[in-house]
Amino acid sequence: MYIYLPALLLSLLGLSSGLMAGLLGIGGGMVIVPGLFFIFQLMEIPMSILMHLAMGTSMCVMICTATASTWTHQLKGDIRWDFLGKILPGIFLGLVVGALVSQHLSTRLLETIFGIFLLFVALRILLKGKLKSQPQSKPPQLSFINLVGMVIGLKSGLLGIGGGAISIPFLMYCGLPMTQVAGTSASFSLPISIIGTFSLGLLAASGTDFPLTTGYIYWPAVLLIAPFTMFGATLGTKLSHTISSEKMRLIFACFLMAVSIRMLLP
Repeated sequence: MYIYLPALLLSLLGLSSGLMAGLLGIGGGMVIVPGLFFIFQLMEIPMSILMHLAMGTSMCVMICTATASTWTHQLKGDIRWDFLGKILPGIFLGLVVGALVSQHLSTRLLETIFGIFLLFVALRILLKGKLKSQPQSKPPQLSFINLVGMVIGLKSGLLGIGGGAISIPFLMYCGLPMTQVAGTSASFSLPISIIGTFSLGLLAASGTDFPLTTGYIYWPAVLLIAPFTMFGATLGTKLSHTISSEKMRLIFACFLMAVSIRMLLP
């Protein structure tokens, strides 16, 4: 059971996170990180590195999903590369700082921070209807774009997830049409995942001596989750045209709330 149950759960986690990403247009980190946290507990991974390992592994998986998503959106012409170029320096700085800071925080503190973040996202989904882009008379200043990038990077590095919770509302505020909001936000996830993997992998190479890891990246989990995530995302994209988006938003919000409460409880 020790061998096969975690493998089955990791495969199901990849499928479900990809499905959610395809259905709702979000990154998979909000599903993968708490999922890995609970699965790693079953595998009796030391509590001192458990949350760190979940975050680093999630970042590495995101490279595969972000690459596939970015490529698909690029084929449709939905990516504003000028926005990515302007926001990238801020994302880079915030991401490295967040990843380095996270290595000095305890698993329990990171678990609490992540639980609070998930609760905030869940309440935001439940209390607000579907947002619409608002045309802006003037584009935002470069300093403001870099500030937003730093916030996105800091949150991503600290929690091991993508930046959709911030980048999507920001791009809506900038007045981009919804197709470009989704595509441009997806393009943000690719550098986030690459830099985050480097920060939580190579820069944390002495972080743990747990078998089959590089820094805080657990490779067996990456190899199991990544292909199922990509398959799930493709399936979710197709299903998104047949299932009510409002119903899926409600289900996802309830799921996030349940996970957040579980992570906040002692």
